[in-house]
Amino acid sequence: MPADFGELVAIVQAIGAELYERFHKKLESRPQLKLGLAVLGISICLLLAGKTAAWLFSDSRETSLGRVSGTVLLDGNPVSGATIEFTPEEGSTSYGITNSRGGYTLQYLPDRPGAVPGRHTVRITTYDWQTTDDGQKVEVPERVPVRYNQESTLTADVTTSSQTLDWELRSQ
Repeated sequence: MPADFGELVAIVQAIGAELYERFHKKLESRPQLKLGLAVLGISICLLLAGKTAAWLFSDSRETSLGRVSGTVLLDGNPVSGATIEFTPEEGSTSYGITNSRGGYTLQYLPDRPGAVPGRHTVRITTYDWQTTDDGQKVEVPERVPVRYNQESTLTADVTTSSQTLDWELRSQ
């Protein structure tokens, strides 16, 4: 048992030196292993350099979003369970689902509410498929006229601030 910390350090150094010598002799007798380890070391260094450069020179700003919420009414009545889709001229689409009062809030990502600023085509649909308790698929018919979804003429300008966009749709 080592008497003090200095002895312990000396023992660890001796073991390390012995392991280094044994490893060095093995590498000398196996040139393919030596080459493989050299290639592995260089690859790791290049990977780390690339990741570091990407981190240093990438644009770390997140996409700025405008928060959008509102209500959807059809002939003055709230439309529940509708999907509202905002598709920008450039960027990713944002979605919302209306509640029982027709209210919605757009989501850019599941954890990021909002929509990309700019002009959007807006589509509102109630068409869906639902699964019953016994596993059957049931089609939910469209209640919103086609001019508001597949052939939508609705547009909206999203700003970087919070805004309320209500949609009063007509059957006729």
